[in-house]
Amino acid sequence: MNSLFKNKNLNALVLSKNLLQYALQMRVLFFSWLAYEITQKDLWVGIVLGVGSTPILLSSFLGSYLSERYNINKIMFYSYIVILLMFGLFFIIDYKNIYNLLILSFLFGIIMGVPSPPFWTIVINTFGKNNLSWINSYFYSFQFFGEMIIPLIFAFFIANFSSNHFISFACFIIIIAIFLINYFPEDKQLKNQKDKNIYDSYSKILKQNPVIFWMSIIVSIQSIFGVTIFIVLPQYANDFGVGATGFGIFFAVNGAGIFLGTILSFYTGVFRSKILVLILSTIGWDIGQIIFAFSANYYLSIVLLFLMGFSAAYWVVAANLIFQNETNDKDRNKIMALYQFVTQLFFIGWLVGGVISDITNAQIALIISGISSYPIFIIAIISSKKLRIV
Repeated sequence: MNSLFKNKNLNALVLSKNLLQYALQMRVLFFSWLAYEITQKDLWVGIVLGVGSTPILLSSFLGSYLSERYNINKIMFYSYIVILLMFGLFFIIDYKNIYNLLILSFLFGIIMGVPSPPFWTIVINTFGKNNLSWINSYFYSFQFFGEMIIPLIFAFFIANFSSNHFISFACFIIIIAIFLINYFPEDKQLKNQKDKNIYDSYSKILKQNPVIFWMSIIVSIQSIFGVTIFIVLPQYANDFGVGATGFGIFFAVNGAGIFLGTILSFYTGVFRSKILVLILSTIGWDIGQIIFAFSANYYLSIVLLFLMGFSAAYWVVAANLIFQNETNDKDRNKIMALYQFVTQLFFIGWLVGGVISDITNAQIALIISGISSYPIFIIAIISSKKLRIV
């Protein structure tokens, strides 16, 4: 195990992909805060991050398509370059115009989903399935460290410097991520040819693999209806009178919970029943949302976000592992694209949460979010014996 985590190829993959994720998280924080500051409406936060980012759903499948035909390292390189150029647009476009912000969000969505399916494909192809639980925890410990620290960086830059300094920092870490691609392992996967398709279709995967079928539905529902908390955080930050700094702290403590949960999962593993871990972590997240909805105390809200993050850590590691373990050489790219697709539906979830909050109020929106996924859990577990034993 120690030799695995000393492997320069694995470390380059993990660090490079996470540096890119850090930059993209900066983008989400920046856009969500700007959208609320410009309009003072949760709905516009959902529109900018939801509608504007919908192309990521298609770009996930594009990443799978390209990785079955072309060298994965080249795909990663060019997609990182395009994302860097997207950040460069901040310096020439008036992003304080809500419609320009929407356009920028849409442009980011076109490319954001491309790197993930190739990334997970080359990880599994290179290091196999036996160590995936540990590799997942290793990878997500870096990612969630960023989710803990990036909001604090956001708050620091916004409070003390200009937005351009914040964007420049994001560009800097993307450049490092691009450099690390030089240390990625060689892509040895067989590729499709124009006249020969060696990989299974999406329809075949969903028809023949009930675990992937039901997990795709479960995670889709959770992504669409279970993430309202992120939409209402700017409103709660304003209500508590803590502004951008408090907003950053909200995200930071949630990230801290996820980070520490991931570190713990690194030592505990995900236990035998991954679906049970998924259900229990969902319950922890949803209870936190409902209590948060009625919290009138800033510090209680911080504690709740931390505990929700802790639950989310096990959810992410378990969900990813379920999808990964169902892959084989003929469907790996597409299954990981499905995973990317269903998890990235949370952008639509932000729109849904924003609409519900705008029509009703933040409290009702959080209650709906907290109870939304249990009917499909019950149906899926009753319907699929294979899912019950995952």
